[in-house]
Amino acid sequence: MLDTPLGPGREFDRIRRMAERWRERAHGLGDDCALIEAGGEILAVSVDLSVEGVHFRRDWLEPAEIGYRAAAAALSDLAAVAAEPMALLLSLGIPADESDAVVDAIADGVGDAAADAGALIAGGDLSRADQLLLDCCVIGRAPAPVPRRGARPGDRLVVTGSLGGPLAALSAWQAGDHPSVEARARFARPAPRHAVARFLASHRARAMIDISDGLVGDLRHLLAASEVGASLWVDRIPVLAVAAAAAERLGEPSWRFAARSGEEYELLAALPADVTDQDLSPAPVAVTVIGVFEETPGLRATSGGHAVSLPAGFDHFPRG
Repeated sequence: MLDTPLGPGREFDRIRRMAERWRERAHGLGDDCALIEAGGEILAVSVDLSVEGVHFRRDWLEPAEIGYRAAAAALSDLAAVAAEPMALLLSLGIPADESDAVVDAIADGVGDAAADAGALIAGGDLSRADQLLLDCCVIGRAPAPVPRRGARPGDRLVVTGSLGGPLAALSAWQAGDHPSVEARARFARPAPRHAVARFLASHRARAMIDISDGLVGDLRHLLAASEVGASLWVDRIPVLAVAAAAAERLGEPSWRFAARSGEEYELLAALPADVTDQDLSPAPVAVTVIGVFEETPGLRATSGGHAVSLPAGFDHFPRG
């Protein structure tokens, strides 16, 4: 069974079904990382799969960017629990006729992402495959891990950084255009957030999650895990300038564009109410208060004091 409840979606329905089948053979499921006690330490361990045609396209990204992005996605799970990165293992599937130059560049990208996060490459596996597959396992130290379960009514809901860059890049590619340099960088080389994760943990973060499926989808997971509700003040969502411009071109409110942007790898967290804006100002990345956790279940969103509807999070298995 799942130790930490997950939010809605067919993808997560399937995870719940697997957990139900495993029953007592599984332990600790539902958080961003498995937390394993070893030799007096707590290790945070996670794995993340990146599939050609699902997570990336070769006509959009260079091979080194494919490697960097895949590794960064896995390493972000360590940030989500405030763990210190230690090691990364890469399982790589490549077509039989793939060139050495492509494989070398992918390896360089993975290595750069690991180095940026402070992790070492510790091994992996290599196999022939019909398309590119990158499966990254990451390991970190977590002396005081921050789980998804723990938000309390009255806690402040905060987000790191600014949102919307990945969707701005994706929208440009889908329209047959080239994304701006900044939007492309946000998509291809997401910045590690381990330093700000440690900062939030030092300010008594009670619950945390990284944004991979979009702000709304991942916030719903945080609420489900903590068994609380929240009010989201959408006008306070920090929006990257290039994302605001892309939203304007689409005739969409910038907050909504940013809220439906996935694979951001920024952090959502619950902080005690007595952690002030002044306390947050020294953070290594901007931390913005965008709402409050509440006792009443569900997610309520307002703009200018009026209720607004929210976009759904990403689901790998949407219902037809």
